[in-house]
Amino acid sequence: MKYLCKTCKTKCDDIPKHMITVHKFSKSLVESQLKAKATCYDNAFEKLE
Repeated sequence: MKYLCKTCKTKCDDIPKHMITVHKFSKSLVESQLKAKATCYDNAFEKLE
């Protein structure tokens, strides 16, 4: 599935990978946020068909 990042307006396939590589989030931060709430990045990305 493709996603559009609302912040930088780029398309991606993998939200956690995008957050780490493009937005320079640490891997441990992304993993802990997803563990706490699996839908934490849903508002930042738009699903594309």
